[in-house]
Amino acid sequence: MSINYSRITALIFLLFFVLYSYFAREIVVFDFDVGADFNAKTFPILISYLGIGVSFLTFVLCKNDGQTMAQYEWLGVIVLFVLVFTYGIIIKSIGFFLSTNLFLLVAYYYLGARSYKVLLLCSLPVVGGMQFMLHQLLGVYIRDPFLNFLGIIS
Repeated sequence: MSINYSRITALIFLLFFVLYSYFAREIVVFDFDVGADFNAKTFPILISYLGIGVSFLTFVLCKNDGQTMAQYEWLGVIVLFVLVFTYGIIIKSIGFFLSTNLFLLVAYYYLGARSYKVLLLCSLPVVGGMQFMLHQLLGVYIRDPFLNFLGIIS
């Protein structure tokens, strides 16, 4: 087994997801929600297990392609990291619906989608559907000042 950039990256992600799994188990759940099938811990723990599995498989199965660090688009990685960090900061202040739509619109635009029709049709229905599933179907309340102002949720 040779060491290459793919294996180093997979190892970094493996360590990240192991750490994420530890912190996902530390999430505090309401007493009435402990025995529920779906609670605040469920999805983060699922993501951590999937991440551990994929990064372990990548670490074991990747081949040495003679990759160079110059082939990666580091500016794109940094821009998307800043975008995700900003999303995490603004979600509490402006709410899930607006912040997630802004995040998706900017990310799609940065990744090359320039048609306003495509941008709007790929963000608004996705976020609206996710908000509906969380709020109406699963009963998970996400504070959203914008939708509260419009009278859609209370």
